[in-house]
Amino acid sequence: MRFNVAVLILAAGGSTRFGSPKQIAYFQGETLVQRCINSAGEVFPNSITVVLGAHYEKIEPSVTGAQIAHNPLWQNGLGGSIAYGIEHIDAAAEAVLILLADQIYISAKEIRLMVEAFNGDNIVAAKYSGARGVPAIFPRSSFAGLGGLVGDVGAKKLLAMTKVPIVEISLPQAAVDIDHVEDLPTQ
Repeated sequence: MRFNVAVLILAAGGSTRFGSPKQIAYFQGETLVQRCINSAGEVFPNSITVVLGAHYEKIEPSVTGAQIAHNPLWQNGLGGSIAYGIEHIDAAAEAVLILLADQIYISAKEIRLMVEAFNGDNIVAAKYSGARGVPAIFPRSSFAGLGGLVGDVGAKKLLAMTKVPIVEISLPQAAVDIDHVEDLPTQ
């Protein structure tokens, strides 16, 4: 069964450790944010929302194939950006897939693995580095919890506290995210 899954890509951070907007840094010929959009678009081509915040003016022109939600309060942290994004996804969505723009090794293959484990009522979360995290698919019943996140506490808080059944998918490649310039593999 196919569900109406909205994709929410988080790309609002200030990239302070990176030293410049990492969302538009290049890896394998694509910016990090566009790479994430393209991977998600192979599975869900019409329902992608990217939350931008810091460096909006520099990043926005390079984004194609996604709706942009400009979070003016991006400094309030990851939880705030998730909550802001939930307000801007397709109102008819039955679930939301949350992705981070800087998890460079998450491709359509990994997204499809997660979708196959989603039954409409469960949460499907990546498992890496001994913990659950994003990417993760949340059913509509979790939207209120996601919309209530604040500060720099992201979806991991919800993954730890929820009563919704969770299916874990081993995705060690999700442990790789880009925080510093030297984290970005050379082409």
